Amino acid sequence: MSKSVRKLGAVLLAAMLVSPAMAPAPVTAQIFMSPDEAKKLGAQEHPKIVKEFGGVYEDPEIGAYVASIAGRLAGQSGQPAGSFTFTVLNSPIVNAFALPGGYVYITRGTLALANNEAEAAGVLGHEIGHVIAKHSEQRYDKSVFTNLGVTAGSILGSIFLGQGAGQAIGQIGQVAGGAYLASFSRENEFEADLIGVRLLARVGYAPDAQAAFLQSLSDYSDLATKMAGAAGQDRTMDLFATHPRGPDRVRAAIEEARAYPTDPIYRRDIYLDRIDGMIYGDDPKEGVVRGNTFVHPDLRLSFSVPEDWRISNTSQAVIASHSNGQMQFDLERDKKKVQASRSALDYLTRYWVPNLRLQNTESITVNGMPAATGSARVQSKSGGTVDVRFVAVGFPTDEIIRFVIIAPAGGLSKIEATMIKSVNTLKFLSESEAKAVQPLRLRVVSVKPGDTVEKLAEKLPLSRFKLEQFRVLNGLREGETIKPGERVKMIE
Repeated sequence: MSKSVRKLGAVLLAAMLVSPAMAPAPVTAQIFMSPDEAKKLGAQEHPKIVKEFGGVYEDPEIGAYVASIAGRLAGQSGQPAGSFTFTVLNSPIVNAFALPGGYVYITRGTLALANNEAEAAGVLGHEIGHVIAKHSEQRYDKSVFTNLGVTAGSILGSIFLGQGAGQAIGQIGQVAGGAYLASFSRENEFEADLIGVRLLARVGYAPDAQAAFLQSLSDYSDLATKMAGAAGQDRTMDLFATHPRGPDRVRAAIEEARAYPTDPIYRRDIYLDRIDGMIYGDDPKEGVVRGNTFVHPDLRLSFSVPEDWRISNTSQAVIASHSNGQMQFDLERDKKKVQASRSALDYLTRYWVPNLRLQNTESITVNGMPAATGSARVQSKSGGTVDVRFVAVGFPTDEIIRFVIIAPAGGLSKIEATMIKSVNTLKFLSESEAKAVQPLRLRVVSVKPGDTVEKLAEKLPLSRFKLEQFRVLNGLREGETIKPGERVKMIE
């Protein structure tokens, strides 16, 4: 979560990714976008997308390496030189996508999942395929109609509180870029797959790398769902949210690859050398999750949740999820409101939720810090209700920290005491504690005699599903083994 926390932006963006499921039937009218209009639109939305996904990954060597791979593919696309802009996003989420005008994005989370240069090229080739086929422009054209009248508040409610419940908490403006990250159609995905495989073959890369990465992606998605479990952890910003999955896509990519000559290029060692040392998982600049504790060294704070809760960290907010409810953490970004507040209680009632009729409002302390709390039963647009508790904390850094505890109507008592305990773990870090927070990084190692998948997995600095995460990270299916001298990806 960046220091200038932007409330719920990324959560809303994530919600927009699944909005087609809630959209009305497609409209037959079409809008035709010229290349100049597409380029202008992409340029306009580019900085917004970069901001939503944690910024550009600040490693010039990685950026140049990815651009060189993508450039070779683009050179075989038939598009004019300079018609593409390639960006590596500083996000652990596994995703890649394209905007109108040739703006192509890949996250460092996606680079971490790939196991050779050909697989990374396959992802980029697929997105270039979307650009060549003008899928982004077509998708935007449709969204002009299908997203009209859909408020971010109602979408937020469908993710957090049940359909429409977010409307009652307040209307929030549309999220930039959301229209372009809605899912592609099945036909669009197959077409982009085929274009991507053909581009790989023209450059000399292994065409079957496309299918191999799709399989790794499928395994990753299955594991992410398993790890989310009953807590319902939000996964709507990953690649399968924007690119429909299915074994048929893997099979089709394999069949297409068989049409091309053998002796292809994989460049596994070169690729592993390039990503060795890359940040893995959260960047400390956005805050990090360590087990069930969230730590933000720049803001000099930390707090923890119980073992049966799961923390999801975005660039805008932190969400702790459980089957019985959720807790959200963020900051007040409007400095004028912070400065105008006479107390935490004054901020809560006059500036944070002035339009809600709060009950049981009171001044409290949170780990010695001045705070205030209040609750409300909120009517959703769909007619249902939810119970919400708000907690505002005056932090030593002159910030106001905000916690929102949400449960179905009548269910707040099941989680309230537990979540208040979590709020009371909020801690102001010393300078040395803040400096000690370092990112996890990918490390490429050679397998030694006696090493097994199980032994190496146990060394990972992860709290859960170590074996499964090691296998997915290295593209190993269940039952596959490793041999001495083989190179594998580790985390440290």
